[in-house]
Amino acid sequence: MNRPLTSLALAAVAGLGLSCGGGAARSTVDRLRASIEPPPPPPDTIPEMLDYAASLGVNVSDMKKLPEGVLYDDVSAGGDSATAVTGDSVEIRYEGWLPNGTKVDSGTAALRLGGGGMLQGVELAVPGMRAGAKRKLVLPPGLGYGADGTETVPSNSVLVYDVELRRIIR
Repeated sequence: MNRPLTSLALAAVAGLGLSCGGGAARSTVDRLRASIEPPPPPPDTIPEMLDYAASLGVNVSDMKKLPEGVLYDDVSAGGDSATAVTGDSVEIRYEGWLPNGTKVDSGTAALRLGGGGMLQGVELAVPGMRAGAKRKLVLPPGLGYGADGTETVPSNSVLVYDVELRRIIR
């Protein structure tokens, strides 16, 4: 919703309520504000606010952040090959954990970047990597399994992934 219009609407409701007696209008404005501006997410869904198992080697203050919210650290640069770009087919090796160190995922996958064949956060972090490169990723819930979760991943979980780009298939 357009922020200036929202503020104007809330101000109008508040002004109307104040001219009619006050107290009830304030609670009406608060209810309207709550419906338009949802509360902030719980701290355990914000990667920068979590503690990570030492075995994962995550230091969010040293990580870079993609515009979509994925935190990443280049563990190794890989070879002198071309870099992967969205649309490329690639083969990756990956392992995934919950922040407490519980392993929840691992495997090898061939996928087309941007094609939806992998968790969105992983797909977003592979472009720019070279064959042989490794990245550590921290995925916010919306770029992992989200509210649905899985049998081994609770809903709205932050995830940590180690990803190796094995090859680019062109």
